[in-house]
Amino acid sequence: MSMRGLRISGSFSRQFPILVALSGIAFLAYKYLNEVTTSKTSTNYSQTVFNILQASGLADIICRFATSQAAFESNGFNSAIFRSNNNAFGMKYAGQVNAIGEKNGYANYLTVNESVADFVAWYTRHRSNILSLPLWINSLDSYVSFLKNQNYFESDEAAYLEGCQSYYNQIFDGQ
Repeated sequence: MSMRGLRISGSFSRQFPILVALSGIAFLAYKYLNEVTTSKTSTNYSQTVFNILQASGLADIICRFATSQAAFESNGFNSAIFRSNNNAFGMKYAGQVNAIGEKNGYANYLTVNESVADFVAWYTRHRSNILSLPLWINSLDSYVSFLKNQNYFESDEAAYLEGCQSYYNQIFDGQ
């Protein structure tokens, strides 16, 4: 067989190594593009979550802490719950206004925006309970303590803080 500009001749056994090499190159290109897309998506979700939080009227510092929390809860916006439920904050279903129901034991949302809106509602509701929270949340440590005091998460507080701090440093370059 011959084509203009490309001469392919001979038996399959001579062409097979070429096909394997081309397949390998195609696979590596796919893998690279997938990694670039995934990291870009994580960055986009961080920005999206931050922007929605900010638009809801939360203080800038709280928006940073909550964005870091969302990244931690969703494993960098790559967890199964995030992908299947659009649930950025790992919220269990308890009749949230914006959730369409429960899926895999967690609140299920049509969009990530609705998940963020439900978190803002939760935060606002719990923040207004002046007797049960610190008056000033001015550090990630005090933010995580607030969440723990409101029974937002069950895990060890130090481990949760470490996870949130790690994502905070990644997203906001430690600012």
